[in-house]
Amino acid sequence: MNDIPEIPSEPEKQNKPRFPLFRWLRNRFLTGVVVAVPIAVTIWLITSFVRIVDEQVLSLVSSFWDPDVLIRELTGLSIPGTGIVIAFLFLVILGVFTSNFIGNSVLAASEYLFSRVPFVSSIYGALKQIVTAVVAQGDQAFKEVCLIEYPRKGLWAIGFVTSGLKGAPLEYLTDDFVCVFVPTTPNPTSGFLLLTKRRDIRILNMTPEEGAKMIISGGMVPSDADSEAATPESSPKSLDDKRKV
Repeated sequence: MNDIPEIPSEPEKQNKPRFPLFRWLRNRFLTGVVVAVPIAVTIWLITSFVRIVDEQVLSLVSSFWDPDVLIRELTGLSIPGTGIVIAFLFLVILGVFTSNFIGNSVLAASEYLFSRVPFVSSIYGALKQIVTAVVAQGDQAFKEVCLIEYPRKGLWAIGFVTSGLKGAPLEYLTDDFVCVFVPTTPNPTSGFLLLTKRRDIRILNMTPEEGAKMIISGGMVPSDADSEAATPESSPKSLDDKRKV
């Protein structure tokens, strides 16, 4: 009787994994997807951007000079990115030209001409203000990630503090207000501009990159573990407690 093998109990049978090879293949496949997809998408975006810039720039300069022909004659290869190099050099030369007296005078005359043309003046003026504001702020733009109670009380959204309040709204709002851009998910290029008091927002211990990742992924990609730990003073719950007091 001692030689009779013991029959495993029902719980032991249930805990025994089924199809271990299938599980191994599935796990390895998902690991490969996690590694390959970000690399493939990044390479695709970069190559697409380079190709679009090359096509646009080379189509402008090919009428009097085709750099691809010269490069192929010298190296025998067709090297991508020529259009980006040409655009970069052109912008540098343009910046040098407009930095002196003659270039500044030409720029002022062209701006005066654009400002006198109907419809064109509004487009040019708005674009120049946007570009100038972004370049002037530099790293200060979208530097702070915040929580803002939006679109109603009890709901919180992630936003970016773009700047302090400026311009005509100061006539009705105090200088304690700030501009907060609340992006949409998963497309962060669209969103809402909200004017709110700084004391009504909660600055998060997150970088703009972490905030953008969380918004684009719909919350599936959180911030680092250290950034996720919210202090009692900065959490939405403490805000409710302060209001009660």
